[in-house]
Amino acid sequence: MPGKGRKRLTQEDLDARIAAYCKRHGVRPATSGLPPFPAGRRETPEHREWLGIYKLKNRLGRRGRGQCERCSEPASDGSVFCEAHRAGVAPRAGKDGATLSERRVLLESQDSRCPVCQRPVGLSDSIENRHGDGRTRGLLHQACNHLVGLAEAEGPEILDRLRAYLWPKANRRRP
Repeated sequence: MPGKGRKRLTQEDLDARIAAYCKRHGVRPATSGLPPFPAGRRETPEHREWLGIYKLKNRLGRRGRGQCERCSEPASDGSVFCEAHRAGVAPRAGKDGATLSERRVLLESQDSRCPVCQRPVGLSDSIENRHGDGRTRGLLHQACNHLVGLAEAEGPEILDRLRAYLWPKANRRRP
């Protein structure tokens, strides 16, 4: 089965990009191996090209150290990503996100369905819904989580108003 996405870039690809960049812009690589930063030329094609080279160099460096290509966590066996990124679930930066194993338990307890809309939900296309005390309540689609947050903020009356707005004929009393 062919791999997903783009081909994995190598050190040779990085070297070729650096050589092409240096030739195109008339510069020489610095001692770090990178071309000089195009100071004063932000948001230009030259700047964007330099950023791509910089990111590739960092990604290859993390790969060489056995780290995930997207974060500093150790890469899983046979992968260039940590377990969280392999599952498509990036760690929540600065938040107390549930661990991957906790999210899997939640998903199994929900029968892999969103508790709000009942459509299938997975680890990669869901977000955690939290109580005020920080406990994770469930895994929901982003739109469903937004709906829950709105209902919590406005109170139960908003559900009645929403029902009357969406289905006005169903709410009329028949004589």
